[in-house]
Amino acid sequence: MGFDVESIVLIPDDENVGYFLNARKNKIDILIITGGLGPTSDDLTREIIANTAEVELVFQSSLWDALAKRFSGKHNESGKRQAYIPDGFTVLENYCGTAPGFYGFIGNTIVFCLPGPPSEMQDMFRRSVAPLLIEKFDLTKPNTLNVSCFLMCESRLEDVCLEFDSRDITWGTMVGPYKISLYLRGGTEGGRLQFFTYLQDHFGKELIIMGDTHAAENLSTALRASGKVLCTAESITGGLISKLITDIPGSSKLFWGSIVSYSDISKHKLIGIRRETLENFSAVSKEVVEEMCGNILELADVDVSIAVSGYAGGSGDNSEDSGTVWIAVKVVNKHLFASKFKFTGSRDLIRRKTAVAAMLLAETALVRPERLDSCDHWQYS
Repeated sequence: MGFDVESIVLIPDDENVGYFLNARKNKIDILIITGGLGPTSDDLTREIIANTAEVELVFQSSLWDALAKRFSGKHNESGKRQAYIPDGFTVLENYCGTAPGFYGFIGNTIVFCLPGPPSEMQDMFRRSVAPLLIEKFDLTKPNTLNVSCFLMCESRLEDVCLEFDSRDITWGTMVGPYKISLYLRGGTEGGRLQFFTYLQDHFGKELIIMGDTHAAENLSTALRASGKVLCTAESITGGLISKLITDIPGSSKLFWGSIVSYSDISKHKLIGIRRETLENFSAVSKEVVEEMCGNILELADVDVSIAVSGYAGGSGDNSEDSGTVWIAVKVVNKHLFASKFKFTGSRDLIRRKTAVAAMLLAETALVRPERLDSCDHWQYS
């Protein structure tokens, strides 16, 4: 947003907050504090801010009434602590939890107090803090293109960005558990779109997607638009694909369910994989995931299936097989597609990459089936 960050500190929820505030008030423009706004006796941020600002804590009955109404049955006397706000400070509503935030001036420094849980803090910042800062400091929101990047490491993405010949466009990244968010800033709209296309051409169109999005959301959108229902047969991912899909509200209309068949015997008994297939090709093979995909589709009697099997590795496992994954997707009465992947990283990261790749393939099979073969040329890591 154009601010220079003077410092980022981690301090206890005690009088250290006051010392930090007194040392910096009138020397910085903005201070953002997260945490210590809950209902328990060790949540001291309100008291410390009031003391530092030399004002009283004021109980706001309307705020308490709203909290009690939103979270009926969850509040008691200790919960009322959350309705006390330093006098002269303005409340910031918490749409994702209970503890409200607040902001006001201490000296010439504007202080924002936000809840500690990341989902609550991030939502409050986006909804309330950022617009207030833009208005107060007369900021111009930079022209930015948001891009979602899948199945790659940050360093490789950085290298490819550096190869693009543009002096006017800068970029920043934010790494999440299932993707990297890339922000292309400056330049012209056409130049940013050229940058985006360049990345797509390098990594693969399915791995570089416009906007702030997730693989599970895209797959759910494709299922909803086509009126189809998905089932999964998961080995290496242990139910992670199912978890990501069912995180989305309304997924019961799109998702039949999953069979987590981790061992060979469960693959045989639950999904009906032939013993000779397992013996001749091993559990991590094209032949097995294709059978898993076809059999689960027949068992569920729905429209789309995903099957995954692979070697996630483990502590100290440096074998050549670690990271080897087979993924198959099938749309009823249409082509069955299977592809082999070689992912890098920890056991957890390999499983997450497998789940994302499977959902990207399934979405491609629904929306752009003619591009399935090009998925074998994805530049992932």
